[in-house]
Amino acid sequence: MKLLHAFTFIIFSSSAPLAQTASAPPEVDGSLAVTGSLPKVLREASGLEITYSGLLWTHNDDRFPILYGLNSSGSIERVIHLNHINKGWEDLTKDERGNIYIGAFGNNMNNRKDLSILKVPDPETLKADVINAEVIEFSYPDQRDFPPADGNKNFDADAMVALRDSLFIFTKNRTEPFTGYSKVYRLPSTSGRHEAVLYDSIYLGDGGMMRNSVTSADISPDGKRLALLSHDSIWLISGFGNGRFSQGAVIKINLGNFSHKTGLCFASDTMIYLVDELELGFLGGKIYSLDLKSINPPSTPGN
Repeated sequence: MKLLHAFTFIIFSSSAPLAQTASAPPEVDGSLAVTGSLPKVLREASGLEITYSGLLWTHNDDRFPILYGLNSSGSIERVIHLNHINKGWEDLTKDERGNIYIGAFGNNMNNRKDLSILKVPDPETLKADVINAEVIEFSYPDQRDFPPADGNKNFDADAMVALRDSLFIFTKNRTEPFTGYSKVYRLPSTSGRHEAVLYDSIYLGDGGMMRNSVTSADISPDGKRLALLSHDSIWLISGFGNGRFSQGAVIKINLGNFSHKTGLCFASDTMIYLVDELELGFLGGKIYSLDLKSINPPSTPGN
């Protein structure tokens, strides 16, 4: 079932937000290829990142504090234990120096005050299998109530990316009624206590949370494309600058596969890997690849 919604962008300035509307982006179909199955220990796989040797790194959500390095078939080749509690571990991202960031900001009830991101040195360079990570603590500047009223429940997050010296967090909208906006927060990639900056906002559609919430994100190696994952689609955004992703051109890739997709990463500028959680003992639990070279949108979307 295809979704076709108009995109509305909001760019946050230092004062009032400026609303800007645009026509619906082109929709194209993408074909997922299954490359492997996740091991049973990763039945709640959440987040995905790749390092230079081709290892795919993921972890469980709210289980053991372990990073698992897998090959594309799903075999575990390396494990790294962290001396930290796994509470709401969601997305993984990687910076230009190879550092891995673990988003410990899952917040389904919108009532957490202990939001953090764990910074791990490049796993390819680590000799030890048990490590302490740097801790980046943060808060949302516009959250006053824990939890807020139903119409303002937009402080959960499953996705983030690293871009230059900053981290960008994309919220998972849980508002009732559903507003369709993913807010974008920016914070430095250095340890300490920070107040995130509400930097941008992207309208993903009014069809409800299950089809229009961001569950993972990644930036292509050349820094030119942002991919936002949902349960059955990817929003691919290009032509943005300085993290103002809402100013970019958008295409929506329909994956033709609805599952609890929880992790996405670029293996190259044109190849994406995805993972989904295993549910009901048989649904999902796979590693997929998506070749962007095979996708030919009918026209270049504009602002």
